Amino acid sequence: MRVTFVRLICLLLCCSAQAAPSGFDTAVRPFLAQHCVKCHGEQKQAGKLALHQLDGSLASEKAREVWARVAEKLWLGEMPPEDEPRPSPHASGRVVNWLTAEFARAGHPLTPPPALELPSGGNRVSHEALFAAKAGAGTPPPATAARLWRVSPQIYDELLRGELGKNARGVTQPFAALTVEGFKDFAGAFTVDEPTTSLLLRNADAIVASLTRFSYDEGKFKPAGNTPRELVSLMDTNAPPTEAQLRAGVERQFKFVLRREPTEAERTRFVAFLRQNIADAGQVTGVRAALAAVLLLPEAIFRSELGAGEPDAHGRRMLSPRELAGALSFALTDRPPDRPLQTALDKGQFAATRESAEHEVRRMLADDSLAKPRILRFFREFFGYHLATEVFKDDKDNKDHEARVLVSDTDRLVEFLVAQDRDVFRELLTTRKAFVNFAVDFKKKTPKRASENKKNFHVAYGLPADWQWTAEQPIELPAGQRAGILTQPSWLVAFSMNFDNHPITRGKWVRERLLGGTVPDLPITVDAQLPNTPEHTLRQRLEVTKAEYCWQCHQRMNPLGLPFEQFDHFGRFRATERVQDKEATAANVDSKGKSRGPVFKEAPLDTRGVVALTSDARLDGEVTDPLALMQKLADSERVRQVFVRHAFRYWLGRNETLADAPVLQAADRAYVEGGGSFKALLVSLLTSDAFLYRVNASQPVASNPPLKPDRP
Repeated sequence: MRVTFVRLICLLLCCSAQAAPSGFDTAVRPFLAQHCVKCHGEQKQAGKLALHQLDGSLASEKAREVWARVAEKLWLGEMPPEDEPRPSPHASGRVVNWLTAEFARAGHPLTPPPALELPSGGNRVSHEALFAAKAGAGTPPPATAARLWRVSPQIYDELLRGELGKNARGVTQPFAALTVEGFKDFAGAFTVDEPTTSLLLRNADAIVASLTRFSYDEGKFKPAGNTPRELVSLMDTNAPPTEAQLRAGVERQFKFVLRREPTEAERTRFVAFLRQNIADAGQVTGVRAALAAVLLLPEAIFRSELGAGEPDAHGRRMLSPRELAGALSFALTDRPPDRPLQTALDKGQFAATRESAEHEVRRMLADDSLAKPRILRFFREFFGYHLATEVFKDDKDNKDHEARVLVSDTDRLVEFLVAQDRDVFRELLTTRKAFVNFAVDFKKKTPKRASENKKNFHVAYGLPADWQWTAEQPIELPAGQRAGILTQPSWLVAFSMNFDNHPITRGKWVRERLLGGTVPDLPITVDAQLPNTPEHTLRQRLEVTKAEYCWQCHQRMNPLGLPFEQFDHFGRFRATERVQDKEATAANVDSKGKSRGPVFKEAPLDTRGVVALTSDARLDGEVTDPLALMQKLADSERVRQVFVRHAFRYWLGRNETLADAPVLQAADRAYVEGGGSFKALLVSLLTSDAFLYRVNASQPVASNPPLKPDRP
């Protein structure tokens, strides 16, 4: 269910006395004169776009095309250009509000660029507006648009591994994850298309066939496996089911699949459907087709978050008890509510209140027996270190490299720091601790080696060659070499190339994930290749990106990624960089003048970097190496708040808007006051208005347009 541009913008229209939808002369013309006509006026028309003669009319197609370009650039925060004064979010908002209203009146509603609703579309809301500004008088409290959230691939896998599908054969994962950068489970990012539907149908048939197995021995019906008693009576062709048995079968299937009783209307409809199917296709085929239909109900494929009851004064509805129970459970696990919550729900003892939500969140977080895979998955997707397994490395260059073990080690470190629950984010950026080839025996609950291969996994961490594996982990890594996840070998490999480092992608990650900035996509006309000059260091080869056209983007990435040259592309600490000796290589020939191959030498490392263009003078400045960079970032309030923004996106399943400022500020405050407690951050987010309340699709839920926050 996509959020329309009209709904995203019109909150300012409704709640701000300054945003006048009909005020072209008061809001729009002055804005154009101040920020636009210098480049798009009578003297200069950049991009062949002239704005100086616009009079506010949308009567012609050409005028609508021009105004639509203006709206898109403002919405994306791409105009005015970087070297011009930046308008405030509310000034831009008044222009887009006016455009939205005028386009709607003209019968041509504006729609946002689709990317803004995906994880990669974040960071465009002004950071200062989110964390410095207070909600103005009359601003509606936060809420999320009513939605159907398609189940994730992980939820579906858990369903198949559980009682419902454990004996089914031939079932296939029908759902794909997002392929864009960022979190892979955004609520509005998925639909159920024809190929997915085909797989769901096939899976439903296989699951029902497994649930209703039977045989005949000398004409006598015999159930097979663990066929539920209520379904056995439906399959015996020697005794056609009675009305009561049909009802019991429907009730059993609803409880089995949807974990609830059918409504009376559903019971009546499905009993009639069963009866008709049996008449049309025979008892076995008819029963199985009707039971499979329950697996194809929207409730089995989508998570309903529509809200219930009468709306409050702001048009918001609290999630129903069942919706809230599911939302809380799926926030932390990939399964429906656990036994305590499901029991309370079935007995009517779970109320849809903030207090009930907080009680359940705290209970689940404290229950070590309850698997909470979505927490680790958040850190995996946030840091991206798990991508190390997708980067090819030549074994000849490092026979001790095994990305799977490096990723597993970082998983253990994340779990350890989250369990400590003190200064979690700072520790993730600065810790010298590490797990090395470490795992826990699932049955014995005792430490063991993650891999028994006779590889020296520890060399990737800078440990001595004769280091001996120990179960007493985590261990302290050598001083002056490592600081947090971004210096773990797994992260360094994940953001490297096959045979070299990749300062550009590393810097891009820091810009977007820690500084809350944006980097434009690579233009299709640009050949993004570095010079093939192996006699130069990677920093020297990157000098080509300082050309004026390239540096507009690369200035946001290179200075942040170059400090990580302290490590080679396997993540090993180094003091020098290996480059080709051009003269020695030329002289390295045999008696016949044939080259014997390249000759290498060690060149001095340059690990200096710069933090710039952050809109925070306290954060900007030079750094000498990756450890100094990580310390600077860990000390920053802004970086911590950007992390909170990412946590919001992951657990709310959408990007933040200006209307969510109170939620973000409260979550950041809870984290700080809790001593850097990640659990406190989670409790705050999962009991916030944005998590608990829904508004209809026709109502406003946000108040931007957003602006890129990292403009000079």
